[in-house]
Amino acid sequence: MPIRVFLVDDHAVIRNGLRALLEREQDMLVAGESASGVDSLRAVEEVPVDVLLLDISMPGLSGARTAQELLGKRPSLAIVVLTMHEDEYYLQEMLRIGVRGYVLKKSSGVELVHAIRAAYRGDNYIDPSLANLVISPYVGKPPSKTPGRLAVLTAREQEVCRLLAYGYTNGEVAEKLFISDRTVETHRTNIMGKLGLNSRAELVRFAIDNGLMKTE
Repeated sequence: MPIRVFLVDDHAVIRNGLRALLEREQDMLVAGESASGVDSLRAVEEVPVDVLLLDISMPGLSGARTAQELLGKRPSLAIVVLTMHEDEYYLQEMLRIGVRGYVLKKSSGVELVHAIRAAYRGDNYIDPSLANLVISPYVGKPPSKTPGRLAVLTAREQEVCRLLAYGYTNGEVAEKLFISDRTVETHRTNIMGKLGLNSRAELVRFAIDNGLMKTE
């Protein structure tokens, strides 16, 4: 079954462009669209949706408020923000609310597709160009004093860890690094074991706190 994506943006031109982009993907289906947050609240109750693609700056109900309302009704709904805002405040606020992806409108369609697939899997995806911003749950606290943990990973394991933290799948990591899917899975297993991690969320926190998530 394809990933059912719902578009929320007050600009029809942008919605049309997104629809054309996503409908080229065999595993995606545009289930509907809305020009406002208020309309999307009603529509999502009537239309089966897996991932909601949401703008932040809209007249009336803002993207942040829309996300809060939707997640209050459907906590399992995957929301990916597509915005022009590059500052730390918006990024932190949307992650705090519970969105799973944050992508800039100036980014490539490839990044947006990656984000949608990651969100659908239950993972988080942050636009690589925003990796320099602090997105750890420990915002405001001193950096973790655990330099020795990073040292236990080989250079290749650190690269695999970085790409996994960005939300890439094993297959996509393999393609980027010119190695096999099986090798990526071996690296992933070794990384999780060496660091004592139990989930991708913990891997993302480790990558951020140890400076692995730098702009590509």
